[in-house]
Amino acid sequence: MTIGEAFWSGLKEWVRPPDRHAVLREAKARAAALLPPGEVVVDGHTVEPGERVPEPPKPYRVDAFGIRPTVGDRVFNGVNRIDLVLDRLNPFNAAMDAWDRRNEDRSAQWYGGWPSAAGRLAAALRPRTEEKYLSVLLLTGTEMHVIRVQLSHDRKKVAGAVEHAYAVARQDITWLRDRKDVRHGTHEIGFADGSWVTVFFPLGRWGTLVEAFPHRLRHTDPIP
Repeated sequence: MTIGEAFWSGLKEWVRPPDRHAVLREAKARAAALLPPGEVVVDGHTVEPGERVPEPPKPYRVDAFGIRPTVGDRVFNGVNRIDLVLDRLNPFNAAMDAWDRRNEDRSAQWYGGWPSAAGRLAAALRPRTEEKYLSVLLLTGTEMHVIRVQLSHDRKKVAGAVEHAYAVARQDITWLRDRKDVRHGTHEIGFADGSWVTVFFPLGRWGTLVEAFPHRLRHTDPIP
């Protein structure tokens, strides 16, 4: 291979978007390998918190993969937040943002407090980190787990650490409500302690996971 061919090959690889489903398959395999012996995976998918689920307070927010963000990371994020605030203060941008969000669901997206089953799940999905990662929800015969899988910086492959973030007994999951009226892939998960939280499945093909939950509600059904 000539230098020119190597250059163009590297350039194409760099600009090529990640195969998100391939990355998810590898992440699910890595996550399943972390489960206790005897746990059999029924299904799994990448999961994110609902768009308006709040950021957990410090006592409930962990450093993902045991890596505390550096001062440089915090400064960089602070600059980004300032830019975002200034952007929203622009009257034209504020008007366009309001127009884009005109049909957004404004109802609550969680209930129960941070020590509840829903609160702990919400906190697990919002760790303190600058690392690229996937949160993988795995449903087994007896439990529901969330496992974080570290990705390469370009998100094109699984790389680095895997850590367990959350677990709850399946018997303590009392219902799952499809909120396709809010956004396709959005669901609410309810727990035996009365708490519930909104989650989002960002990739397609999550249908088999949803069907594995025994008590499913439609978006028109009220919360029990």
